[in-house]
Amino acid sequence: DPDMLVSEMPVGHRQFTEIAREMDRKSTKLLVLDEPTAVLTESEADTMLKAARKLADLGLSIIFITHRLSEVLEIADRLIVLRDGQVVRELESSKTTPREVASLMVGREIKDASSVRSKDSEESEIVLDIKDLWVDMPGEQVNGVNLQVHKGEILGIGGLAGQGKLGISNGVMGLFPAEGEVHYKGEILPLNNPVSVLSKGIAFVSEDRRGVGLLLDEPIDLNIVFTAMQIQGRFIKNFLGGLVKWRDEKEISRVAREYVDSLQIKCVSEKQEAKELSGGNQQKVCLAKAFVLEPDLLFVSEPTRGIDVGAKSVVLETLRRQNREHGTTIIMTSSELEELRSICDRIAIVSEGKIFGILPPTADPADFGLLMLGEQEEVKSGV
Repeated sequence: DPDMLVSEMPVGHRQFTEIAREMDRKSTKLLVLDEPTAVLTESEADTMLKAARKLADLGLSIIFITHRLSEVLEIADRLIVLRDGQVVRELESSKTTPREVASLMVGREIKDASSVRSKDSEESEIVLDIKDLWVDMPGEQVNGVNLQVHKGEILGIGGLAGQGKLGISNGVMGLFPAEGEVHYKGEILPLNNPVSVLSKGIAFVSEDRRGVGLLLDEPIDLNIVFTAMQIQGRFIKNFLGGLVKWRDEKEISRVAREYVDSLQIKCVSEKQEAKELSGGNQQKVCLAKAFVLEPDLLFVSEPTRGIDVGAKSVVLETLRRQNREHGTTIIMTSSELEELRSICDRIAIVSEGKIFGILPPTADPADFGLLMLGEQEEVKSGV
């Protein structure tokens, strides 16, 4: 029906309508398609690829941007691999393989192999069991994830941007609408209820430290103890049989100074406002805020995003120490594969909202890249 409103069309038809609109311009010589199949079904994606190939055969130049390796190898004449905003290599599609492209995409090897953990977490009990988890987080949709986390391990979650890796922790913690079944220590963990999750001994360091993690206009010491005050009732003095409650300022300052020293938070004093700190020091305050809860399970999302190299090293070592000395089970989500491989026992790779495989940190870097691109059948390591 040519009179149908675009808003009433299926998503795939809207995509084709957009392309038709551009093609109607007689002056069009170059068409840029940015993730054109991301929201399409398999059959719609196939139709899209055939249409793009036909347009190219008719003389139209096309730049086809996609994270789906099979698509670009199927229709492209040349392939350019980008990593960290720079061109890594230009290849002829007919003369390369999925493994070569994935290896170029991942790029870096572990700099210090001795830092890789060799702990066999498979022998420990399952502390978190996620079944068929769906999370409606804009840009990070989760589509039926199943995942088991073992007590005392550091589990990494990696993947390309927008593929759902951040949605897992945000969904379990109740920050975005979620459905599914999550068991923690053998008991059902209620979804969509952050207070209930925190009260179970689970803590979360968000990827959005300024929007979610910190009270920017408040001092460092209050930021560190705030959640413990709200959830656990700590750092509060009771008077008149509990009728009057007041902050235990002396204890708050003492604990804050301990974390300022142990995490090397650079500040004037524990009374300095959080908004005045550098990104790296703000992240350390977020970690202190989680550690003071004394959690058995800690979710950490993008812990080194936007901080300098020196601060990154301190943050990662702090997580290692928390796991080693306190036995805290850690689930670390990161876009930095090299960091995940240096600290984690196992690494789960998320693509299109699903877990495509779980690899040891010592696996071939190309295998991680293949999983990120949804090419599970090409992976040589066990998944």
